[in-house]
Amino acid sequence: MPNILTRFWRRLNKEVNSFFFLDQWVILTAHTEGHNSISWENFHPLIPPADRYWADPFVLARDDFYFIFIEEKIYQTGLGRIACLKLDREGNLLSNQVVLERPYHLSYPFIFEYQNEMYMLPETGQNRTLELYRCTRFPDQWEFAKNLMTDIYAVDATLLEHEGKWWLFANVKEEGGSSLDKLHLFWAESPLAEKWTPHPHNPIVNDIRTARPAGHIFVQNGNLIRPSQDSSRRYGYALNFNQINKLSETEYEETRLSTFLPPRGKNVLAVHTWNAADDLTVIDAVIRRRK
Repeated sequence: MPNILTRFWRRLNKEVNSFFFLDQWVILTAHTEGHNSISWENFHPLIPPADRYWADPFVLARDDFYFIFIEEKIYQTGLGRIACLKLDREGNLLSNQVVLERPYHLSYPFIFEYQNEMYMLPETGQNRTLELYRCTRFPDQWEFAKNLMTDIYAVDATLLEHEGKWWLFANVKEEGGSSLDKLHLFWAESPLAEKWTPHPHNPIVNDIRTARPAGHIFVQNGNLIRPSQDSSRRYGYALNFNQINKLSETEYEETRLSTFLPPRGKNVLAVHTWNAADDLTVIDAVIRRRK
């Protein structure tokens, strides 16, 4: 009986809150010098209209501007698409435009350069593909290049070039399973390769607290740092920064260095993506707003 009552009150509380409040993913920016110095007091929000949310920010610095590629999900359609926010160097929002849309859900617009061309590897798990797009005009025109994989439900795919190989990290959702807790690793000779070899120890991380990718893997003091999500309390609750200790065709090992939590006593409920370019750090967060 106590468990039934607890679930009842939680459901009732959620329904009451949803009547008065909107829990919405938003983008936040800060001028910082890396993940060790991030603090909630430094971040400034970019708030979308009430009919959508903005999440999964990836940022590029170019031509005296910042370009933040995001998932923009329209509540009415239930589908995400990729949009680009253009900011000046002071962090002021100058424009917002949709740059990639499909009849299925898109999110996590992983941006990278290869052989002097720009590519995007958005999440297309709903289509059971890993789709690569080439930029034909920056920032708003992207053409389909190829499928890196098919017949796979992979989320938040993150590429890393390291020691002559390309490594692809992604959470893989198997039948009856979750997309939150199993990190898989694949490798190839180039990001345009026809074949990606699965790591023999897949899933290399099997933990809802640290598995799912949360942004570009970056180098700090000679070490590879992998941002990841902690979804143990709710989806995308917090950010981890994990040091990759071993990465090869036969080994993988990482250590969690730190966790960035939602601030106490404020209407911030979750945070689950981290990226940076030059001195600008971008994250996303669920904030509770009055309707």
